[in-house]
Amino acid sequence: MGMVRTAPAVFAALGFGYWTWHRRPVRTPAGTVAAPLAWAGADNIPVIGIITRLRSVITDPVGLVVRNREKYGDVFTLRVPSIYDFTFLLDGSHYQQVMSLPTDHAGIGEVLHRVPTIGYWFPREKCGPESLQELILTGRMLMAKMLPASQVDQLADDVPDVVERHTASWSPTVDLTEVIHPIVYEVTGRYFAGDALWDALGPRLTRYYRHISDGIDIPRTTLSITPYHYLMPEYHATRKLYRLLRDELPLFEPTGSPLLQAVDAARLEGRQLAKADKLWMFMYVLWNATAYPGTYTYWTLVDVLTQPGLIDRVRRCEEQREQLDLLRRCLAESVRLHPVSSLIRYLDKPFEFELDGKTCHIPAGQAIGVFPGTLNRDPKRVPGDPEAYDPDRYLRAPEPATASFGRGPFGCVAQRFSEVVTANIIAELITNFDMSLTGELPARRERVHQTYPSSPLRARITPRTKPPARKEPECVRSAPTSI
Repeated sequence: MGMVRTAPAVFAALGFGYWTWHRRPVRTPAGTVAAPLAWAGADNIPVIGIITRLRSVITDPVGLVVRNREKYGDVFTLRVPSIYDFTFLLDGSHYQQVMSLPTDHAGIGEVLHRVPTIGYWFPREKCGPESLQELILTGRMLMAKMLPASQVDQLADDVPDVVERHTASWSPTVDLTEVIHPIVYEVTGRYFAGDALWDALGPRLTRYYRHISDGIDIPRTTLSITPYHYLMPEYHATRKLYRLLRDELPLFEPTGSPLLQAVDAARLEGRQLAKADKLWMFMYVLWNATAYPGTYTYWTLVDVLTQPGLIDRVRRCEEQREQLDLLRRCLAESVRLHPVSSLIRYLDKPFEFELDGKTCHIPAGQAIGVFPGTLNRDPKRVPGDPEAYDPDRYLRAPEPATASFGRGPFGCVAQRFSEVVTANIIAELITNFDMSLTGELPARRERVHQTYPSSPLRARITPRTKPPARKEPECVRSAPTSI
């Protein structure tokens, strides 16, 4: 009985001991200061605050940053149980500096090492975060070489056939959550993988990558390191994808697939990629080609259909160039208002900057992050009403200084590709169909990218009389560029 009575006291002592360690100050060299540790709201309650902080990280990461910004300002450190500290620099003056840090100073291997499919579910030659970052940098260079502007622009020629093939089986009422991404995946998949490979594997790749995209959501990433992951569709999709690529890719000659050819030619530290890394690289490139354009096209279409008068304006464009340029600006607004939740870099070296007249020191082994959502709604960076959906803001001077596609060594290399894919698919859909949404819009969550909604989005579809073909422009004006 005595042991039973003392058990609560022991657990209480352990809890407060961990709380004391959890609240420990950040040590910095003499003459420097640490960014303030942030404990807004219930996170400041002893012991209970550990639970509320972890819950916020998993279920409401955007709200967590916003709440602490209101109390602590633009610079603060969030301590996350069982992970390294995160220091957020939310003012625009630090955005360019942080994003431009060299890869040996601030990297993403340690960050993406926690994303299930690319981090640890899909096999590769080495399993550490350092080797992952080397592969990611190689993959970025590979994608950049495969995305010359002239070749990307030709992608538009394939869109009408792909849209017609998919919409031929649509019923009068469809769930846009289920019917839009297969179109995007086929357009992007054929571009990278080639027609022959996509004809053979496309339907399976579409199923697998759609499930894998759900694994990017933070709550599911957390579950992925527990035994529950054996029940997760994205885990099983990853394993099926690996077996598919392992067994089927050898049947296709590299010269018959642009991506296979590029992977075969890729070099890591001057050497050809190992067999496992070639499979990983193929998976990684298609992961980027499907996950981001898939959700961006879906949500931009939703915005075009729901913003007052916007779809009529798109249809009234006299030239195709004018219409596509408007739709590119619509994509820019959809991504500006709902960007990636945060851009995180893991520090292999300390980072210092001036804060209130003092030198603020962030030690190596911690992470620094910027928050595109706050920058993209800052009136000093986005003239006019930054809360409004206004595609024309990119036509006025000064042009908005958005943080939508990142910058620096890990910035997006496929912005133009995404613009061409999204604009052309939406133009083809709204030219051929009237779409009337039924029911309430599903929730839109910002995580690593805009996630697919968890609930259906029904739309009534009515074929339209196709207008006469418009004259093709000699050139297409570039879409707005993020800094």
